[in-house]
Amino acid sequence: MLPVNWMSPKPHDLLVQQNVKRLVKGLNRVMRQLNMIRPLVINGLNPVFGLPMLHQLNECATIYYCFDEITIINWMSRHGSRYEPDYLRGVDAVVTTSETLRRSKASLQPNAYCVKNGVNFDLFNQAYQLAQQQPPPEKPVIGYLGTADNRVNLDLVEYCVRTMSDVTFQFVGEVHEPSLTKRLSTYSNVVFTPPHQPVDLPPLLAQMKAAMIPFVCNEHTYTIYPLKINEYLAAGLPVVSTPFSILDDFDGVIELAASPEEFAQALRKALSDDSPERVNERIAMAMNNAWARRAEEFEAVIQKVPAAWISETVL
Repeated sequence: MLPVNWMSPKPHDLLVQQNVKRLVKGLNRVMRQLNMIRPLVINGLNPVFGLPMLHQLNECATIYYCFDEITIINWMSRHGSRYEPDYLRGVDAVVTTSETLRRSKASLQPNAYCVKNGVNFDLFNQAYQLAQQQPPPEKPVIGYLGTADNRVNLDLVEYCVRTMSDVTFQFVGEVHEPSLTKRLSTYSNVVFTPPHQPVDLPPLLAQMKAAMIPFVCNEHTYTIYPLKINEYLAAGLPVVSTPFSILDDFDGVIELAASPEEFAQALRKALSDDSPERVNERIAMAMNNAWARRAEEFEAVIQKVPAAWISETVL
């Protein structure tokens, strides 16, 4: 693939056609090897390739899997926002990972469905099992799992770190916002842990007493259904989040707090929210949101797209 994302629209669009021809040629070769005649195409957040690929693979149907707001993504917004409207009109259905995304895309594609992010329950539930077998750290740990970027409300986090010096705040994952490390590294109770493979995360979660999702509230975060929320819950951890999106599914299971003061108070409460009943409630919620359940929901969407069942073979 030629690297063309940086280009202005006219040369970009010409060279994207060449990229797509190369991709279609390769896919057709693989499809012949696998004896695929009428594939079902599921495109994951790439309308730039998806639009010129429509009807190029003798596909029975195309589903656009939209898991983020493309107009706000740095690497895709420049051209993706130009291509997405026509692509939405051209596909047979769109599946989003949040209800807010579904509502926004439904204006251009009436066959719009929401299948939210899930969790590898068996993997992350290992953290709860490990926590029962080992002594807790001397200082309670409040964790944040995943990429830390401009979605994190730095002022809110810094307030909590400053006013809760008896607690360790651990960030596990990549840090894409330099100001996070610059400001928070000055506090002795903040730990930045490099990213780990998912299989290596349960021992880290097992050391945590609570978990947080301190996102800013804006048009981008409003479209998010956070992957990490069910990972926390599968580990049995109490969760405190800002009300950055529609999180009605978790009413009564997680705590929502908007201001720095409220967030710190909610974290204090979470540190003692460890009764067996509450832990079981959190784990049951995560189990109900496992990827196996999400797969069933996605399959139900496919069954609603009649053209997808023209062929017995899907891609």
